Amino acid sequence: MSMVRTFPDGGHHVTLTRRHGAVEAEVTSQTLDEPALRRLLDTLHPLSDAELEGLMKEKVLG
Repeated sequence: MSMVRTFPDGGHHVTLTRRHGAVEAEVTSQTLDEPALRRLLDTLHPLSDAELEGLMKEKVLG
């Protein structure tokens, strides 16, 4: 899903949302355009239980 808001001064606010099973990822930017946000969103991947546990132990995720 994508949403683009245009401001009176000509600026844009782009939000992209993608679902993967029961997980939803959202990226938002006022400086990146939609293609750049799509490239960013494409770099995301689901974490395995071991990866998630490791990030939580390292306090990267709370």
